[in-house]
Amino acid sequence: MIKTTICEIERYAVHDGPGIRTVVFLKGCPLKCLWCSNPETQRKQNEIYYNSKKCIMCERCVDACKEKALRVKEDRISIDREKCTSCGACTKECPMGALNLVGKFMSVQEVFQEVNKDMVFYQQSQGGITISGGEVLIHGDFTVALLKECKKNYINTAIETSGFGNYETLKSISVYADLIMFDIKHTNNDTHKKLTGVENKTILDNLNKLSKIHRNIIIRVPLITGLNDSIENIENTVKIAEQYGIKEVHLLPYHSLGKEKYKQLQKKYALENIQSPEEIHVNKLKKLIESYSIKCVIGG
Repeated sequence: MIKTTICEIERYAVHDGPGIRTVVFLKGCPLKCLWCSNPETQRKQNEIYYNSKKCIMCERCVDACKEKALRVKEDRISIDREKCTSCGACTKECPMGALNLVGKFMSVQEVFQEVNKDMVFYQQSQGGITISGGEVLIHGDFTVALLKECKKNYINTAIETSGFGNYETLKSISVYADLIMFDIKHTNNDTHKKLTGVENKTILDNLNKLSKIHRNIIIRVPLITGLNDSIENIENTVKIAEQYGIKEVHLLPYHSLGKEKYKQLQKKYALENIQSPEEIHVNKLKKLIESYSIKCVIGG
């Protein structure tokens, strides 16, 4: 029985593929994008959320932790993430729900049972399931098995990927994915590494190979003010789309909705002072993309 850690199963999503969709967020990603709005999906290991606003400092969690990973520091609970094994003992003792495990270890069948509950919405809206990350390519066997099960039950399938991973895994997944949403964070290799922690050669090589065997690929660009929203970078991106026969590009303007998650994971948020791109600039980039006869959608 194939299992993996699921961060969240989000229902009624409308920006992750056609129609109404159920999005399955997997845990674990090889990239560390500065703007990541889902920091809970970065580590493959499970983690503890701590909401200090709910905490009444009863210290029951401290007493419950056998690893001595929790302690009181500056009127709040501090978690030593190196010591923490995410056993969940502290979460069970917390009377206010201030401590919670990020993910849940689930089998393919368990996830499919949840996804299948929304069949009526898929049928009425031409929607389906989208598997997202983290990164699907480090959950290859699980992703293939879940997509297979969905296809057997006539559910439309899509994946969201950074493209950073083993090509053979991507190829195996692509067989069962009706739509592949493929991120290009930056076209310059050095800048890509500064922004995400990895080079983009593998990503672009994988996109090149994938474009030869799959005809329904959308390139998505998370648009971050001052980091990758230049005319030059977007033009280079659209040239890649044109070269590989990809007919649609989505621009995803930066937002800071994930900031609270960083606080609860006790992580530093790197882009504290970055603002969303101005609408006039985003529309200018949209027109640039469309000048290449490629469809452009803002916001996915």
